[in-house]
Amino acid sequence: MMLRFSILLCTLLGMTALLAEKPASATLKERESQKQIDLQRKNGFGDNEIDTLHASIIENLRKMKKLQELGVDKTAAQYLAQTPQEHKELYKKDKDGKPYLEIKLPQGQSYIDYPTVFLYDGIAYIYPKEDFSDLDKIILAFRRVNADGTIHVKEMRRLINPSPRSESTEKDEKGEAKLDTNSDIRLEYFRSLTSDTIWPNDPVQSTEADIAMVLNDEKDPLPYDKQKHIMMSYKKMLRKISKQTAFKLRSIELDQKQMITKILDYNTN
Repeated sequence: MMLRFSILLCTLLGMTALLAEKPASATLKERESQKQIDLQRKNGFGDNEIDTLHASIIENLRKMKKLQELGVDKTAAQYLAQTPQEHKELYKKDKDGKPYLEIKLPQGQSYIDYPTVFLYDGIAYIYPKEDFSDLDKIILAFRRVNADGTIHVKEMRRLINPSPRSESTEKDEKGEAKLDTNSDIRLEYFRSLTSDTIWPNDPVQSTEADIAMVLNDEKDPLPYDKQKHIMMSYKKMLRKISKQTAFKLRSIELDQKQMITKILDYNTN
């Protein structure tokens, strides 16, 4: 009997030891994972492609500015069409008098909260620095409202990068290009349940956001998976903005070429 009891006790102690090892192993893995997250947050969410996209966008804006200074857009509106067209300024001005370029982002229907269907649209506001040396600010605004039902659930989400930076010539301690941390990106959320609420297509809103957060606040950072998701979404939108500014630039360059052809197109017969 005593032998059986001893064997049983040893077996139980062995099982207890094995069970005790698993949480310790899991805890160690969690600690290592947390170390990596803390290091990432400390260094910021720098991304070489994001800095490159910032540089691409401001370069497109710089080239458009030079063509504007030559009066290409105004002259094209006056002479290229069969009848003169109204010239539309490339840049708008916000309530503070600062110029910005407006870029339309995707719009359509969203089924992410099915069975409720939402209509959504997006707009980007691109602010260059006064001397066009770099970007001054980028605001991405996304609005949506339910397409059915008696209660209108209206939402607007905004991502504001107050200091978008292009590729830097500075080097970090490893000798690599110093990246923008993007830690100061601000997130805003607006919500209304009334049908008469309208958030205008304006980068400066007259009402305060219902919720506001900073991407990488030292005291209260967002969950790490959300931080990564935000940066991936931001990069995706920057790709679209880069393509659209490049398209606008090519359109103005084409107008310039057409103007030159129009001037030289005379009949020598």
